[in-house]
Amino acid sequence: MKLAWLARGVAIALLAAWALGLATAAVHLAAWDRELVQVLLQIRADRAFRVRMAERREPIPREWYRSKALALLAAGDRLHDDGRWTVFMPGAWPRFDDLRERLAQRIEREFSEIAVDTIRRELDERAGQLSGVARHPATGELLTAGGCAAPALAPSFFQPGARGDELPELRSVLAHLDQIEQLDRAVQALEELQSPGSGDGAEPLRLLVRYALAAEPPERLSHSAARVRQVLRPSERPQHGLRTARLQQAVRCSLARRMALLDARVFERNDLLASEQQLAPHLAAFLRPGAGRLPAQTLERWHAMVALIGEQERLLDAGDSGWLGGASRGLGPAHDAALARVARIGLLGSETVQQLSQQSGRALQRLRGRLATSLGAGLEPALVWREGEGRYVLSPQRLVLRDRLAALLQEPYMAMPGDAAFPDAPPGAIRWDLQRLAGALELAQARRRFRAEHLPRFPAGARSGIAQAVDRQFARHVEHAAAQALVTASADAPPDLAAWGAQQQLVARVESLLVQLGARDRAHLLRMLVTGDLVARLGVAEQALARSDFASPRLQDFGWWTGEGSPLLAALGAMDGLTLRHVLAPQVSRLEAAVRQVAPLLAAAGTFAGEPAVQRWQAAAADLERYRGGRGDGSLAALERTLVSLGPELTAANCLDKLAAWPPPVGADPFAQRHRQLRDGLRQRCGQLRSAPRPGQVPEPAAAAAWPFG
Repeated sequence: MKLAWLARGVAIALLAAWALGLATAAVHLAAWDRELVQVLLQIRADRAFRVRMAERREPIPREWYRSKALALLAAGDRLHDDGRWTVFMPGAWPRFDDLRERLAQRIEREFSEIAVDTIRRELDERAGQLSGVARHPATGELLTAGGCAAPALAPSFFQPGARGDELPELRSVLAHLDQIEQLDRAVQALEELQSPGSGDGAEPLRLLVRYALAAEPPERLSHSAARVRQVLRPSERPQHGLRTARLQQAVRCSLARRMALLDARVFERNDLLASEQQLAPHLAAFLRPGAGRLPAQTLERWHAMVALIGEQERLLDAGDSGWLGGASRGLGPAHDAALARVARIGLLGSETVQQLSQQSGRALQRLRGRLATSLGAGLEPALVWREGEGRYVLSPQRLVLRDRLAALLQEPYMAMPGDAAFPDAPPGAIRWDLQRLAGALELAQARRRFRAEHLPRFPAGARSGIAQAVDRQFARHVEHAAAQALVTASADAPPDLAAWGAQQQLVARVESLLVQLGARDRAHLLRMLVTGDLVARLGVAEQALARSDFASPRLQDFGWWTGEGSPLLAALGAMDGLTLRHVLAPQVSRLEAAVRQVAPLLAAAGTFAGEPAVQRWQAAAADLERYRGGRGDGSLAALERTLVSLGPELTAANCLDKLAAWPPPVGADPFAQRHRQLRDGLRQRCGQLRSAPRPGQVPEPAAAAAWPFG
């Protein structure tokens, strides 16, 4: 009886447990069924979409594949069930129902066509973007036979102050290696998913999703990773190897192109070589006597030399320069660090390192040859090897040249002066600021210091050119100071003869200094300024003489004379010979006053005695001195005798005979010239009157000549 009740209790308990399990399984199945139906409907819709796009031969956007792959990965863990609920449902046992198997195959196929293929295509897409390798329009596979594209990077050239790690080419290589490392980690993650016994695969799949799909993966990926592993069977290793080989070929090609740009920058357009090539013509001109005719060009060249030698020193001090020598096996710090990274990347490896090393090594050998040619072309070595530091440094000769040239350029007289310069045309009367003129002459002392202190410190072959260039610079400063000392003045104002004479002495010294400095053209302009000043001041005295009776137009052109009376008495306003003497006396006094006015200027003329205006006045002063001494052999005395003796007797009837019998004037002084003009004017008018065809006819008058110095 007890056994019956026990059996009944056990049966009831089993039925209750079965009912509870069946209810739980029903609830679980309902939720799983809704998720499954939704996923299967979406899979069927996606397949229909792909078929429709294939029939239309239209490409499916990448974004569509990426979104579907992410959706499948997210649904992978939601569709997973542990299978324990099937214990309470015998109809769901695998022996009687293969739903789970068919479902697994369907989802696996979808994973293969969507998720895994999308990841593979995205890896090819990333590699294509990295390398510029074209991709097949249908499959998306890399077409490596066409090679890779050149990087879109403008080549950089020598820029003083740029460090090696600032080169655009090096930054491009390092950034490219960063991207290749990311691609390499993704490829390794894909290989890890294909290898059995390497964990649940969630982390490799997570890395792949982040890199290939550029999205944050779902939190649970273990079951999706298992499905991906089912797709990536070991039997697909050969195909995976082909894909990896294409990836390797693409990234190796693109890296080789970027390294070629870096090689060209570091080896072909090397900063040290570029600076030496810029420095070479400056050094050649520096050592060539008389090079550079314009001071501005010379100073620019010297400043460039100092800057370029300083840049060479900075380049050599900035890092290890031992690789420049033939004994070094390295390619330089930048290359060595980049190649070390290349060796650690699986897609690149030691083969790529060897290829790039050979490529860079050939460029390095060419650089060493060009450096040997350029750096050894001067009179002394440009570089020397410092054994203790294991690197190259600038030679002491070049550093000394730089320091001495820099010290010379620091001198005040090496700075460019202002724009003040001598005018091309003399402005007339001028005066000089004595203090500024003295400042111009002080440059002679600075020049002596330069020749005693600076010039002997330079190489003997360069001293001649340096001396000429610095002399031209001194000449610029002398002209600038003298031009600032120049002040225009009024020629009518009586000059301070003492100050004027002191100015002329200083100006003469400035002119001599300009000649010593080789600036003969500027000295000539200065002389023309002083000459113009003297001529302007003498011109004031000439204007005073022009107002005297001796300068009357009636004594120069006798066209007004009709033949009645004496032309000389009429021209001077005298009635007879006695009156004529009284008229001439004040005119002679006026001449003496004018000569006394210019006598101090003539005495201070000095080196300007050869000027025509000075010579005319000196001749007039000498003749007037003879006249005051009572000597009758002077030109003024002869002119006075002609006027006094011929004046009362001269008529139209006898003028030609009287003039022919009277002795002609001699000499070249102004009075002789005036005498000659008067005689010629009378002779011409007398001839006109004698040859007149009828009474009252008046011939055309002749042009009057300027006097006293015309």
